[in-house]
Amino acid sequence: DMTANTGHHHLLVNATPIKAGEVIPADEKHTHFGKGQTETELTLPPGNYTLTMQFANGLHQAYGPAMNKEIKITVK
Repeated sequence: DMTANTGHHHLLVNATPIKAGEVIPADEKHTHFGKGQTETELTLPPGNYTLTMQFANGLHQAYGPAMNKEIKITVK
């Protein structure tokens, strides 16, 4: 759906936030929530991680840094 001002989230694990207009890849570091998912389960080995929620349009083009939020976690 490419309705203006809409989109869906992507979860980035230890990946650089995506610049506005760039397409978010579909790989092991980028989880797409394009089907309305509201949660997921991650299995991560021990270590430090940066998790970023990146909002994008229906074509997976990122809205840029104004529409992302990141947290840092440690898995023990």
